[in-house]
Amino acid sequence: MKKIASIVAVVLLFMFFAVNGSGGTTTKMGLLQSIGSNIPVLSSLIGDTASKVGNVTQTNGSTDKNAVTLVKVVDGDTLKVNYQGQEKTIRLLLMDTPESVKPGTPVQPFAKEASERMKQLVWNKALTIEFDVGERNDKYGRLLAYVYADGVMLQKTLIQEGLARVAYVYPPNTRYLSELEKAQAEAKSERKKIWSRAGYVTSKGFQS
Repeated sequence: MKKIASIVAVVLLFMFFAVNGSGGTTTKMGLLQSIGSNIPVLSSLIGDTASKVGNVTQTNGSTDKNAVTLVKVVDGDTLKVNYQGQEKTIRLLLMDTPESVKPGTPVQPFAKEASERMKQLVWNKALTIEFDVGERNDKYGRLLAYVYADGVMLQKTLIQEGLARVAYVYPPNTRYLSELEKAQAEAKSERKKIWSRAGYVTSKGFQS
């Protein structure tokens, strides 16, 4: 926005000196009329650009954290909370745990453990959520966010402990991807929990 405003200012100064440096009155009047007729266009360009910048800022989110209160733990990667006066379901970004409550799917190994660990992590804690720069809702209407309990990111804890895998990576919601991938590499190298069973973790989920 500042850059565009500077360009406009240079253009107007150029026109000003062109007018003052031109020889005839008729020429000066023509240039002045040209400047006058183009000012609305320039203003429009500035306005449009400002609007676009504003929209990007709104959709890009921020690192601000929003306080929520726990309603219930659904499973290892999903919570129900009160957010801005409404009950919302939150699906933790960039993370997946074995299924324990999915209809038509048998309870998978380490699913109950992941769910119980989630309960331990959030119980009686101050919870906050942080949105990334992309979509804030998935196709099921769930909020997509990083979740913190007393300032500690749940995604990182569960991945570090080998109870979750890095998953559902959809740019631009990748703010902490490298950090979580590092935590996963450590858990995998130490063969923790889900990584203790050869072939259990796949790129599409978990093999029961």
